Amino acid sequence: MRLPIPDPWNITIWVFFVSCSCFFVPCLSFDARIICGSDNVTSNTFAQQVDKAMESLSGLVGSQNWGTVLNKDQRFNVFGFAQCYEDVTPNDCRQCFRTSRDKLKQCLPARSARIHLDQCFNRFDHYQFYDEGVDPSYDYVQCGSPRGDFNDTYMCQDFQSKLDHVIMNVKNEAMGKSRFGAAEVKGGVVTVYALAQCWKTVDTNACKQCLTDAGMRLRKCSPGAEGRALYTGCYMRYSTNRFFDNGSKAEEEKGFIDWVTFGMALSVISFLLLSVIVALVSYKKLSTMKQGVNGLEDVQATGSKTSLNFKYEMLERATECFDESRKLGQGGAGSVFKGILPNGEAVAVKRLFFNTRQWVDQFFNEVTLISGIQHKNLVRLLGCSIEGPESLLIYEYVPNRSLDQILFAKDSRTILSWSERFNIICGISEGLAYLHGVKILHRDIKSSNILLDENLCPKIADFGLARCVASDKSHVSTAIAGTLGYMAPEYLVRGQLTEKADVYAFGVLVLEISTGRKNSVFSEGSSSILYRVWKQYKANNITQAIDSGLEGKFDEKEASTALQVGLLCTQASVAIRPSMSEVVQMLTTAKYEIPRPKQPPFLNASVISPEQTLSGSFMMGSSALDEPNG
Repeated sequence: MRLPIPDPWNITIWVFFVSCSCFFVPCLSFDARIICGSDNVTSNTFAQQVDKAMESLSGLVGSQNWGTVLNKDQRFNVFGFAQCYEDVTPNDCRQCFRTSRDKLKQCLPARSARIHLDQCFNRFDHYQFYDEGVDPSYDYVQCGSPRGDFNDTYMCQDFQSKLDHVIMNVKNEAMGKSRFGAAEVKGGVVTVYALAQCWKTVDTNACKQCLTDAGMRLRKCSPGAEGRALYTGCYMRYSTNRFFDNGSKAEEEKGFIDWVTFGMALSVISFLLLSVIVALVSYKKLSTMKQGVNGLEDVQATGSKTSLNFKYEMLERATECFDESRKLGQGGAGSVFKGILPNGEAVAVKRLFFNTRQWVDQFFNEVTLISGIQHKNLVRLLGCSIEGPESLLIYEYVPNRSLDQILFAKDSRTILSWSERFNIICGISEGLAYLHGVKILHRDIKSSNILLDENLCPKIADFGLARCVASDKSHVSTAIAGTLGYMAPEYLVRGQLTEKADVYAFGVLVLEISTGRKNSVFSEGSSSILYRVWKQYKANNITQAIDSGLEGKFDEKEASTALQVGLLCTQASVAIRPSMSEVVQMLTTAKYEIPRPKQPPFLNASVISPEQTLSGSFMMGSSALDEPNG
């Protein structure tokens, strides 16, 4: 294995920080205090609701330094709140919120969590908590170590007096309209600084109660040189070092700045001298190693131009900090936002949920599989970002939303014509045939994963569940994953994944597009579109199943071909389903003789060998898979 070549710039930067540490006293460190609730929710839906709440809060915090949000669905409510302190700059506020959001995700699947950082507070819960001021179960005070120069009773008493005074001052100031206060008490050997802030959601009484209780407990930290009160409705901190910037100028500040300037000057001189030495040493090493690694470096350089070439900060600006107004859609694995790059190009930024290792695997799986393939009916991956607080995928922007949003939207003003629908069916078949040609199985073909461009050309998207099949293997044995209603019977029963599972899902999608009706695994009897189309086919009037919204305006031959192809693809037996290359020929070749479906598209006893049975988790949807009576 080749050792990495030392980078002169990286080494000199490191030396710079080491040299700086000789002249500056480091700030007291504070590990984030995070509290996870004890009541867990196993459903991933709740985690998705939390992620939505955090996304909404991101925009609010980015614009006004605080915000509240409520996300509702049929099963779960998620209340969220975040606030930065008044002395924090907008950029620092956004960074603090990102850090707090990422750390809170570690609490999932807990129903509640809160975190205190030195610049912000963040919390989510399953109930409305905004007016809470104190909570003895969670409120906490952290005291620092005593100063080394507190060596006699008088100095300790003097410090206690100043601490009492500054806490009283900052409490009174924070109880005002701004709910924020910063103060200092000078004199003698030590100056004591303090900051206090109530959350904007608590009322005056709750704010007063919180600050009073926090102040009383902080006084007991003396002679500790630092103390923090991390409360439900407020935050209070004191220190013998200035830690905030509220615009005030202490008398000793000028002297402090002089020392900082002197220290920086010495640091720069040290940096320049050391960087010259390191650069010379590194150049010599590089010269001796260069010839042996030229080929490999060329390969790496080529790869860097096509994949890991997006900075997180640029994508954050491009999406306006992932503002809700830029959101294009929400899926099981993440959210997609519209972004405008500095050059004016529109892109789609996929922001992944990283609640489990599964999501991490899906991210790298998606990048690995599709970074090297291109087809007019596949969404093109432009790159990714893995260096920020979360990992992102960047795709070409497809303006006309997903197919399900147009096809099944009740209030949709756009009704796809038959010509448009048939072209969409043909395009999907060609894209899927291309994937199978390079031995990639998609595993999640469905209407919401088909995007439409400005010309309504379909593009297959979302390759998070895709798998690659070796050329010497006929199938892959894998855990069940996908969307019920589109999953092939043999995949549900045996867990065997072949390209015919994609063919089955494509067949369901063709019937959905043609009939304008969504297939559901919970459909019963004649409400199942598979059963309805099969029944019309057996009665020799298959085109009666075409979407009534078209008012009879469709090509009879194309409609019959599409519906018959849908039935062929959804046959229960794997062996008699066509391949996608055959499907493309059936749809695009006028004189191609289309076989007659031999089996109804329902799972029945003849398909499963005697030793195979459906597990309980699959039996809940068996009504859509079994052949209906009558």
